[in-house]
Amino acid sequence: MLATSMLALAVNRAEISTGNLRADSGKFDNLKATWEKSLNLGDWKTTMKANYDYNANKEFLKEVSLSGGLVEAVSADDVGVEYEVTRDFSSRQTDVKLTASSGDYKLSAVYDTTDQLREVGASSKLELGDQTLNVQPSWLVKAKAARIKLMSALNDGKDKISAQFDFNVDAQEVGGIEVGFDRQLNEGKVLHASYKPDKSDLELSLEDSTFESGATWTATAHVPLDASDPVGILDAARVTLKRSWSW
Repeated sequence: MLATSMLALAVNRAEISTGNLRADSGKFDNLKATWEKSLNLGDWKTTMKANYDYNANKEFLKEVSLSGGLVEAVSADDVGVEYEVTRDFSSRQTDVKLTASSGDYKLSAVYDTTDQLREVGASSKLELGDQTLNVQPSWLVKAKAARIKLMSALNDGKDKISAQFDFNVDAQEVGGIEVGFDRQLNEGKVLHASYKPDKSDLELSLEDSTFESGATWTATAHVPLDASDPVGILDAARVTLKRSWSW
């Protein structure tokens, strides 16, 4: 029955991206595609997802995953448990993620065949006046670092802000800082900005799903802010283009 269901897989999403438009005339850079199918095997329901990435593994699929529920939460006070198992054919690594949730609270653990227990984390929502703050602390086992992610929506959901940082316990240092901001300009148009101080990298992107029916175009600029003069910053900027579509 599993083999029969796999034959029913159909392409859901695909994207093609260019290289740096300012340096190599926007030649082909990568092709990605995702197939997804819900499978019913008796009383067991799961979702199969297959990902193709030309740069990672052009001869075969990059990875295949199965995800679904192990324990169903009947009410908001019950605890539900979900799983996701991913096999990466490029690295030959298998990841297993388990997530237990109850209401707005979640606990998760990630195990892989290389590092074994890799990460444990939690997620919750805090009400701060009229704003809701999504807080996601986690512990990176091998790196011995605590990671904190913060996200919130503003302006009736039209704006989103996020921040992330890691704290290395052994080195007593804060790193991996990243701040982000999203704004919905118009229906189907979203401006995204993110900055990584450690790498002096500013990323700006404009996503437009109105330019072409059935497709989304994304223009992205990576601007290194470590250049000594403004002219050097502009010369070093990378601009790429991506077309995504589904059917």
